[in-house]
Amino acid sequence: MSTDKNDIELEAMRSVGVPGEDDTPIIVAGDVSTIEQLSSVPSEYISQDDKQRPLQHVDAEGHKYTYALNPLRYSVFLILALELLERFSFYGLYMTQTNYLTGDYDENWNADLTSMDAASLVSLSTAVAYTIPFIGGMLADSYLGDYKTILVGVIMFYLPGLFVIASSTAPNWVLGTKDFNIKAYKIALLILWPVGTGIVKAVVNVFGARQYHPILQRSMVESFYVQFYMVINVGAVAGCIVVPIAARTSIAVAYSIPFVLLLVAVMVFVAGSKRYVIRIPHASQTHIVTMDEETAGVIASHKQPNFRDVALIMALIIPFNIAYNQCPTTFMVQGAVMEPFLGFIEAPSLDILDSVSVLVAGFIVSSYLYPFLAKNNIKMATGYKFALGSAIGALAILWSLVVEKWIHEEYNRSGGKINVVWQAPSYILVGMGEIFSISTAYEVAFTASPPNKKAFACAFNLFCIGGIPNMLSLGLYRLCEQWFQNDSGSGNIGRIHDYAEANVAKYFWLLFVIALLGVVINLLQPVKKWISSVENIAAKASSLSSTPKLSRDKRGTNERDETDPLLSTKKHIKYLEEGEGPLIYRLNTMKAEFSKKKARKI
Repeated sequence: MSTDKNDIELEAMRSVGVPGEDDTPIIVAGDVSTIEQLSSVPSEYISQDDKQRPLQHVDAEGHKYTYALNPLRYSVFLILALELLERFSFYGLYMTQTNYLTGDYDENWNADLTSMDAASLVSLSTAVAYTIPFIGGMLADSYLGDYKTILVGVIMFYLPGLFVIASSTAPNWVLGTKDFNIKAYKIALLILWPVGTGIVKAVVNVFGARQYHPILQRSMVESFYVQFYMVINVGAVAGCIVVPIAARTSIAVAYSIPFVLLLVAVMVFVAGSKRYVIRIPHASQTHIVTMDEETAGVIASHKQPNFRDVALIMALIIPFNIAYNQCPTTFMVQGAVMEPFLGFIEAPSLDILDSVSVLVAGFIVSSYLYPFLAKNNIKMATGYKFALGSAIGALAILWSLVVEKWIHEEYNRSGGKINVVWQAPSYILVGMGEIFSISTAYEVAFTASPPNKKAFACAFNLFCIGGIPNMLSLGLYRLCEQWFQNDSGSGNIGRIHDYAEANVAKYFWLLFVIALLGVVINLLQPVKKWISSVENIAAKASSLSSTPKLSRDKRGTNERDETDPLLSTKKHIKYLEEGEGPLIYRLNTMKAEFSKKKARKI
């Protein structure tokens, strides 16, 4: 998780000036990546000691760091490789756990759990994974640093968790040969694996961004995040295809693949340790900013952003995220009693449609919808974006109800099954909803939070995406347990005749009502105005506050006056009043573009 100073540096990335010989600001390129460009770089940003990393930066605490001209080829590709295979491992297991625990892959060796119990375990595991980023960020920022925190997450938790899960797939000397070791499996599923992924999730993207010079390569950081989230997408899609297909042949082989690949990835990651920019952690980050009395008075007279308001805004996406988090649970229960598409594509593999939907919908929204709104001087209010996302999530649940009806009709008519491809629209609609709900929440978590709590706000946003919704889903499962039972009271409804006797449709109706509740709340005018006021308070506070100052020595003369090279904080107000919507990429990366005309909000 990034520090307050780094948040501000990454926030002010476009036109940055540094003082020249006559104190006139020099505009420095934000994409310094060639030897030819070094001639235009001020000498204090040039390292004379490291030819492979000729750029240097001294932070507010006086620590000097050196940077490569092409961080992507020098070190970042190793970080991206780790992230790709970590996401492969996570999504490969994430989308197959429910079927594995209920014996769908091996009737003779499994945990013998009911569909409801299996779904509850997966939801609880996901809730842990989305809660741990708080701890991962704290470890990285204050104690271990990014690099060591990643190693702790992968080596001490993630890999052992994958090993235990893989070992549980067949009788062996590790976990026993007589019965399925459910206790060891729960330790892996509820502690080792989610803690590992939560720690890595909180830190690895920040570690990658810190390989770039915060001033001279600021625009390259933006490109890195696009590459980073595209890598996440590739890993997720690959995991959702390879592991479920392999599981049909051998669940032991399927669950060994993520362990082996992540082990190789971390070995390669460690091998490149000398190439990384490794920031020194600090137990506390305090920045003393000097300002005149008049400026201090102006700041004191304005309201300041507070974390409570941001947390409440994040909570507005929980109804959508409850629908979003049905993908690995209830959708899997429904898909388990449907015919595979083309004979081998089953429900777990359909989750790739969510990723594809985000990419396609993001392209359409950023290339057509937002430009159209900007052309007509319209800025969609945050509350309306949340409402639209929840509405699309409600449509996804509504389609699941249609599929549910068809399942029962086909079974009553012929005793057969319908094809799992009919579930595809639900995944596609969920992906579309992410564009307006989750992506917007990430943006607000950063722009509306207090300067010293941006990282914590981002962690809380993750908690609202996966932690709270999964906890609520777990409670809903227990309250509605009887809807997932056949006529004899058994929760094993993985076969069509048992499923036909259950009342899963009632649960989908409950989810539909929850999603609609999210629509109604976010459409309320008082809610819209309140969100807008919180955003404006944060934007005004950002424009009034001074950023950390970097001091420079005048070459060959006395010390210069301190000059602030990060003077673009007013872009928050510009975004709120004139901004075109964010350009969306997979898993919530975005950048703002601005219209020169005054925008009207809707």
